[in-house]
Amino acid sequence: MANVQPTKDLTVAKRNLDEHGYCLIADALSPQQVADLKARIEQQAAGEQNAGIAFRDGGHGQNDLDDNGQYLSNRGENFKETGGGVNQRVFFLVNKGQCFRDLVINQYTETLVSHVLGDEFLLSCFTANIAKKGGARMGLHTDQWWMPQPVKRGLAHRPVSSISRLPAPEFLDPDPSIGIAPPVVTSAMWMLTDFTKENGGTELVPGTHLSGAYPEKLGDQSQYDIMQAEAPAGTLMVFDGRIWHGTGANLAGPDRIGLIACYCAPQFRQQENQTLGVDRELWETLSPELRARLGFKVWNAYGRIEGDFGDHINPFSQPTGELGKY
Repeated sequence: MANVQPTKDLTVAKRNLDEHGYCLIADALSPQQVADLKARIEQQAAGEQNAGIAFRDGGHGQNDLDDNGQYLSNRGENFKETGGGVNQRVFFLVNKGQCFRDLVINQYTETLVSHVLGDEFLLSCFTANIAKKGGARMGLHTDQWWMPQPVKRGLAHRPVSSISRLPAPEFLDPDPSIGIAPPVVTSAMWMLTDFTKENGGTELVPGTHLSGAYPEKLGDQSQYDIMQAEAPAGTLMVFDGRIWHGTGANLAGPDRIGLIACYCAPQFRQQENQTLGVDRELWETLSPELRARLGFKVWNAYGRIEGDFGDHINPFSQPTGELGKY
């Protein structure tokens, strides 16, 4: 099993990312940054809990999929503490503090994410995962579960919109002779507390990013060669979107806090609708670089508004609408 250690050498980190599907950057955050980020996320989490809008998952027996393997769109009481949720998620961190916005673009993610995706990529989502004592393990998955499998010429392909989070046989046992999908997603996990096996450190199966396969979601996953990321607070973990991974079970406490920035290639839809959801009052404070990462930069005519084919758009543009009617 891979024994990836935290490093400050970005050449080594890139090699680990290529070979094992993930890398660890030592001391990516200073102790003061860790303290400030941890305080802000704890404040935000408490505020959302007090307001009755906290999203709580990780409860034993909770299910986030319908019978067809599609993500439940209406979760209601099921994903609150009263519905059995243990862990807390805090979504859309771009709106929830300058300290979070400052992390979207930094020397480590710019270097390592561009190593996988190239220079042009988008922030797909930026969330916090607070894994609390008693939270169940999430189970292994890939962040590219929706990526179609290659097919041989002349054979039928699965319609792309019918792909679900319950992988079909060709995803579990793909034909290696026809290749694998490239990475189009890369994620960065900022560790604000120590990550250990006992407090639910992220589960990983090193090397699976090169298998072309997805893990069995409903079956026994003990057959897989699972390890857990263990590193001190301030460490950054960057991982290929194809690697099998998931939140571990927090057996002993205390809270394990990670900030997860997921990046995707510019051709793909973002998990969080950044261009619609960003707080308009923040607009003037956002740098051109951050606006581009959020999706306000046109890429090869994608993301345009009417005649703007090659520049940045803004959230205040007025549509032309119907003209010439009489």
